[in-house]
Amino acid sequence: MARKTVISKVLDADAQDGIIEFPQNRTLYADQFTDEAPNTDEDREGFKPKNMKEVFEHYQPSKNGVALETEEGGAVYESFDFKSIKDFEDEALIEQSELLGAEKGKVDAYNSVIRQLEKNKTLRNTLKDEAARGNLKNALKALLAEIEEAE
Repeated sequence: MARKTVISKVLDADAQDGIIEFPQNRTLYADQFTDEAPNTDEDREGFKPKNMKEVFEHYQPSKNGVALETEEGGAVYESFDFKSIKDFEDEALIEQSELLGAEKGKVDAYNSVIRQLEKNKTLRNTLKDEAARGNLKNALKALLAEIEEAE
């Protein structure tokens, strides 16, 4: 049997008309996504949004000074703007952040190497043999030195 989530805003102890059903195929975000103080009832009067786009355009949520930790343990402060629900997804947050973008690049590079190791039988066998591994290591060091000289 499907369960229903109920969201209520109880105005009075005997009130029942302040209860609405919230569909299970929806996500409710309930948090302060801006550094500004919450709007008062007077500020919201007359604002009747028809869709989420209008809500984001009206409130323009953003978060400034979010502390992100670097690999070295330092802190980097970045700001995030939210123009739609999709801006809360990982990819959109990574796209807005220099630090997260750089870290994603490193992760993608490591994953690429792992995929190559899984697919390349010759390379796997080379890494098993100690002498061949040393030769490969020396070749990679020489290649890295050549790349650094070219820069």
